[in-house]
Amino acid sequence: MRILKINLKHLLAIGLFLQAGLSIAQEQEDLSTYTMDEFVVTGTKFELPIEKSGKTIYKLTAKDIEQNAGKSVPDLLNEVPGIQMDGNFGAPGTNISYYVRGSRNKNTLILIDGVPLNDPSGIDASFDLRFLPVSQIESIEVLKGGLSTLYGTGASAAVISIKLKEASQEGVHGQVDYSYGSFDTHQVSANINGKQDKLSYMVSGSFMESEGFSAASDENSSTDFQDDGMSQKNVNVKLGLEATEQLNIGINAGYDEFSADYDGGAYLDADNQNNGEQFRIGLAPSYNYGAGQVKLNVLLNTGTREFESAYSSKYKSKNLQTEFTHEHQWNDNFKTLIGVNAQKLSAKEVLADPNAEYDDFTIVDPFASVFFDHSSGLNVHAGVRLNTHSVYDNEFIYNLNPSFLLPVNGDLSVKFLASISTSYVTPSLYQLYSFYGNENLSPERSTNYEGGISFYLGEKLTLNAVYFRRDETDPIIFSGALDNDDNWVSFFDNGTDEQVVKGLELDANWAISNLISLNANYSYVTTDEETNFYRIPAYKFGVGLVISPVESVDFSVKYNLTGDRTVAYWDSATFSSVETELDSFGLVDLFANYKLVNKNLSIYGGINNALDTDFVGIYGYTTRGRTMTIGLNYKF
Repeated sequence: MRILKINLKHLLAIGLFLQAGLSIAQEQEDLSTYTMDEFVVTGTKFELPIEKSGKTIYKLTAKDIEQNAGKSVPDLLNEVPGIQMDGNFGAPGTNISYYVRGSRNKNTLILIDGVPLNDPSGIDASFDLRFLPVSQIESIEVLKGGLSTLYGTGASAAVISIKLKEASQEGVHGQVDYSYGSFDTHQVSANINGKQDKLSYMVSGSFMESEGFSAASDENSSTDFQDDGMSQKNVNVKLGLEATEQLNIGINAGYDEFSADYDGGAYLDADNQNNGEQFRIGLAPSYNYGAGQVKLNVLLNTGTREFESAYSSKYKSKNLQTEFTHEHQWNDNFKTLIGVNAQKLSAKEVLADPNAEYDDFTIVDPFASVFFDHSSGLNVHAGVRLNTHSVYDNEFIYNLNPSFLLPVNGDLSVKFLASISTSYVTPSLYQLYSFYGNENLSPERSTNYEGGISFYLGEKLTLNAVYFRRDETDPIIFSGALDNDDNWVSFFDNGTDEQVVKGLELDANWAISNLISLNANYSYVTTDEETNFYRIPAYKFGVGLVISPVESVDFSVKYNLTGDRTVAYWDSATFSSVETELDSFGLVDLFANYKLVNKNLSIYGGINNALDTDFVGIYGYTTRGRTMTIGLNYKF
């Protein structure tokens, strides 16, 4: 069993990491005239400088995203410390799973512009990241450790908050981007945005198409398998009206369409197709009154998923949610947030019966949090939430997250953080009422513990070290058993009474000069229940170097190492599940960007898996080798 112990090896690693940070900080001190200028929202719903946040938050800025040509959203997230994406190295339309600190999709909540988005008809009611094009994203914040008191069920291990682009300045502006890459992959996106008087607007659209390659591996076949391609279409609209100096009204709408070929299983070719679409429309008025703000967010999200195969199925879903919040700054040190979130999630399978009734449940959660910021450097975020569910009993959860920012010398400061938080994750509609459903499922409960230290040297250097532990009760898994006729029956079940997940994360960002920056990270995660940890590597390591020899040119090189993974597959010959080990692999990615015509036109290119490393991402499926992308971007 991979049980993490803070032994001499781990203490030595932490000690060397922190010693290196202090040494670099001392060497750089006379050069540093900067203060931290990065703000995050996800950890508290208040906008805070990152050094005052008591949570582990990793932010991908617009520049970070631009420096990753040819990569998808799952590719970007796979490089965040503590995250393992599964499926992103396969054929373009491969189903994506995300494991944050050893958790599953159901334990990570996806926010789009601050609002939870999910598919109530999905197995774990999570958001399908294949719908989302990189071209529409402004930034991504990843909060690890979970924060269910602010975001409710589904946020027990992490929150991934994605901010879409919006109008940023007066006048009319826009952007057009086109790229071409391996497997005959075309991507085009465009947006137009602006502000005039009290009105702001953003209209964007994108299209991507790829011929792809065979999803299933054909190494055991005497014939080549057919290619499995995909296509993606998106339209997004944002409108903002400054009705008065205090009242702002936002309206947003979006349509996403996705189509992908998929195979019949490991080493098994098939002519299958997965088609999906979703539509969302929302209203977001806010009222500012000097010492505070009142917000209302109403969003309706509808979706359809259809699988065309020997076992065809089609699902429809609806999610109507409303959140009301009131933020108030009582004095220089103390602010509060109170609110209530209400959701009605509905889903049904319609292929067998187009007139089938929706299965649904409702969740209504009042919540409150406080943030205390003292001049001594002490910051405390605390919150409570009452989860009320139409199927399950009510559950009270809480979080307590103190941190202390200590100035050391000049721009050098040290932050100590700790947190404890509880979560309550109720089963999805699919887990309860589908063909494999189990209405006797118990909700999952978990408690997260964190302790860490960070070093900041203005904008020159950031070092973070965090230890975490998550105690889980009644985790939901996909299981099965023989019935009275010796036929195998699959169903969802609570896998074990208790499970403990532990880990360690280290990351560093160093602006060596105005021309060169370096980042590195290491993560380790383990559990006492290995059978619930398939596909999750014990360790990951990454390092990246960005060089800007002149102001208009960027070069970057990245290396990411993924450790060994244990996987299980179904052996039809023995009618049993078989375990096997997948070897570790390291990938090198290259990127270059050149700006011209007053920096409005960019020519960029990327080579992913530049060394054409051969590895297995998912057992029995093909993994892409070296891929290349070249593109043009014009801003006006």
